[in-house]
Amino acid sequence: MRSLTPIRHRRAFTLIELLVVIAIIAILISLLLPAVQQAREAARRTQCKNNLKQLGLALHNYHDSHTGFAPGWVDQNLSAAANWGWSVYLLPAMEQENMYRQLEVGTIHLSVALDSVTHQRLMATPLSMFRCPSDTGPGLNIRNTLLSSAGTQQATATSNYVAANGGGDWTYDGLMDGSFGRNSHVKLRDYSDGTSNTIMVGERAWELQLPGAAGKDQCNAATIYGVTSNSGVHVQRTTMAKGLFGMNQTGPDNTVSPVVPICARSFSSRHSGGAQFLLADGSVRFVSENIQRDQNGTNGNYVWQNLLNKADGYVIGEY
Repeated sequence: MRSLTPIRHRRAFTLIELLVVIAIIAILISLLLPAVQQAREAARRTQCKNNLKQLGLALHNYHDSHTGFAPGWVDQNLSAAANWGWSVYLLPAMEQENMYRQLEVGTIHLSVALDSVTHQRLMATPLSMFRCPSDTGPGLNIRNTLLSSAGTQQATATSNYVAANGGGDWTYDGLMDGSFGRNSHVKLRDYSDGTSNTIMVGERAWELQLPGAAGKDQCNAATIYGVTSNSGVHVQRTTMAKGLFGMNQTGPDNTVSPVVPICARSFSSRHSGGAQFLLADGSVRFVSENIQRDQNGTNGNYVWQNLLNKADGYVIGEY
């Protein structure tokens, strides 16, 4: 006789229940994703800050050894080609003694090194301590190329850190002087405005988004190894920046020919709202892109320009 065992019906999700669960998961992910992105950016920003701190330590070690900070660049060939710049002189203090020695910085000119396959290979090697993790640029800077002694343009490793030439247009002397220039040898005693009130090094991005959906401006970041030349004139933007323009400012720079984007000669970053800067006392500070600055380019008493000058005599306000 067949037993009358009750039949158990297996319960399952209905299609509506499944759709509701999927919708809830999608909402949770959409809420969590911005927080994850913010956490990642915070980590990248911290690493970028640490890179600048290491540059500060290297600069002060160089000052202790040479009784002055590294030159913006050393003009060894009368503007005929590229010359070694400030970053390369810091390599021994940044655990890159082997790189510095193999490049023969104290023996041959940069323009000569650029014609050597061996030296060129070394200079094309990306160095993480010169890159901001938030930046999306390539490891090899194919835009800010350097002119060799043979007249060829060579691409070298990208850097996101540029030295401050001053608060005005490119300058070598006067009140608008920064910490770096041609054959410069600035000492701590030269900072009459105070080392905590003077920017030495800041960031520059590879690209900046233009307002709206208009595309991107090519800021081109910088190079590690030096300043190039164009028709006998040094192109300082390859490794330095000036304060004539604002931070993260877009649009064309009509003060030069050929015209280049403003951000290719100034400071910028991919951090939201500003950029990080190394001060002459070795500290690193995030500065808002909305800092008070000279909108007309006359370089008067403005906080942004004053921060980039080492001895203009103005009092620095809050920023």
